[in-house]
Amino acid sequence: MAWGRAPAGRFATARAAVPRSAGVRPPWLPVCLALAAACGERGGVSARRPPPQSADTPRGANVAGTAALQAAPADAPSAKAGAKGPPSHAGHLEGAERLNRVFEALAALQAGRARDDVRIVQYGDSHTASDFGTSVFRRLLQARFGDGGRGFVSIGKPWPTYLQDGIQCGMTTEFAPERFRRRSGELLGDGYYGLLGVGIGASRGGARAWADVSSPFSRVEIDYWQQPRAGSFDVAIDGAPVGRVAARAAQPGSGFASFDVPDGPHQVELRTVGDGEVRVFGMALDRAQAGVVVDALGINGAQVFTPLRLTEAHFAEQLRHRAPDLVILAYGTNEALEKHLDDADYERGLVDLLGRVARAAPNASCLLLGPPDLARPTSDDRQWVTWPRVLDIIAAQRRVARAAGCAFYDQLAAMGGPGTMAAWASEPEARGQRDRMHFTRTGYAQLATWFADDFLRAYERWREDTHAEGR
Repeated sequence: MAWGRAPAGRFATARAAVPRSAGVRPPWLPVCLALAAACGERGGVSARRPPPQSADTPRGANVAGTAALQAAPADAPSAKAGAKGPPSHAGHLEGAERLNRVFEALAALQAGRARDDVRIVQYGDSHTASDFGTSVFRRLLQARFGDGGRGFVSIGKPWPTYLQDGIQCGMTTEFAPERFRRRSGELLGDGYYGLLGVGIGASRGGARAWADVSSPFSRVEIDYWQQPRAGSFDVAIDGAPVGRVAARAAQPGSGFASFDVPDGPHQVELRTVGDGEVRVFGMALDRAQAGVVVDALGINGAQVFTPLRLTEAHFAEQLRHRAPDLVILAYGTNEALEKHLDDADYERGLVDLLGRVARAAPNASCLLLGPPDLARPTSDDRQWVTWPRVLDIIAAQRRVARAAGCAFYDQLAAMGGPGTMAAWASEPEARGQRDRMHFTRTGYAQLATWFADDFLRAYERWREDTHAEGR
């Protein structure tokens, strides 16, 4: 069943406790990776404007001839010494043999041997936060392997423009976002903000937060913070009360309260009692049958450093409870625009985050989803060109992924290489938005479809090579 790790009973809680040098690998990188395993000016790459692409146009039709993108990395060794593995590349997915663990879980699911969901967790920036692309990836995998549930989403409004496929959230003014904040240039916060990294909190009684969910689910698990000054909140499903959650505890830690409901769309609402502080991180929406679950854990403006602001113990507690089979890190756009961020600092942050993921979820596969194209105007504002720092970020991610044993997906190459964003934003039915940074729904859907296609192609090669069941 998909609820193998859920608390028993209808209502239960659980508490767990160097200057930049292009192409040069920083000398500290091998040491950091070993530890992790154990536990500008306006300018740019000239926009070779490709012809407008339709959904049926081959992705490689307009790949630009930059050395950074043409240089194909050498095939990495298989994750197990001497083990047979699929070709290292599947389309623009590199190091496909490093996804053995999630492929094994998918094969068991497809063969009917799985008793739990295959969970995919994607951390990222606004590209992930919009859920436009991840929703397509989610639906494509669920159509193939089964719908395990909507996954982890917020309740209330962690930020005003919070948007997720099939989720309509709201809250009264007594609730407020709980996250890191800046004051006079100083970053303030306690580092306990849940799986997403942003929660909601209230200290007065009568505060309400809700989510209308159009996707079917039959169990909701509320994720919240327990601590000595915490209060209680009531939970209602479709307007009917189902229980009260007491978050007060002698020791701080994450709490989880589960409720069963008939399979289908539902509204979930929380109301504070007023006997102490309440902080809620979100909720996981599950179904009785095992299937695929894809969590879109994106925050607008986020960088690879954003999850590192959480205390490591809390980050590990949250991710360990989610028990993912694949963790995707989809950062890079905001780092490319950070003026004073050099390669060494960026790679150090990426290595640190991968180390945290490896320690929290040692049985999960990992994948770095490279940033897509990003265009900026030339100094005379006459044309838009690819921002060159994006290529540096992609090169760094490729190096780190190979060294850390993670797969890497090159979104920029998949969409056509440098110059593509400028072209996509100029199409009659634009796939790129006017800021030449974000995409329209159509653009996100196309990128996600290509990603899913290459991911499933790698999975099929793995099945053929390993003679896996579930054909």
